Amino acid sequence: MNGWRTRKLQDYAGYKNACVGQATRSKTLVNNALLSMFDSNSSEFQLVWTYPAPRIGIVAQSPAGIKLASLYTFMSKVFSDIGKSFSKFGCHLCLYVSGQSDTNVTCRLGQILTNDGKLNTNQNIVGYIQMDETQYLQLLPSTDLREAWLNAFSRAEHFVRT
Repeated sequence: MNGWRTRKLQDYAGYKNACVGQATRSKTLVNNALLSMFDSNSSEFQLVWTYPAPRIGIVAQSPAGIKLASLYTFMSKVFSDIGKSFSKFGCHLCLYVSGQSDTNVTCRLGQILTNDGKLNTNQNIVGYIQMDETQYLQLLPSTDLREAWLNAFSRAEHFVRT
């Protein structure tokens, strides 16, 4: 089993290097696609770019007492808006949950990119939209964000296991 894992990690390393090499030569497909345009004027949630994983994070603004139903409503609107804006958007949604019987959102610490390309952390991430690395890179709206993400991604051992 260990040999299989080693081969898979080597295959992924080759894929990642090819992605980084290709990405530095390509242009962003979506110019100025700020995530705030998909937030639907929500006072409860905000979308953020994450690093080093190619994910759009979902942040709860004030997570205490926010119900999962509110998150469902928010994400339904987000996916409806994304579907209208991007014709080829392959991804999956992951939500953090706890083993408790309540219906509130569950937060985790995550690494995010600020709008000016700085690396930061946020403790209120309740889930994320996972996507392909090359697609993520093409969605990043600025050169600063692309360079910051590429630098973090090239140093990380990111391997999606969901």
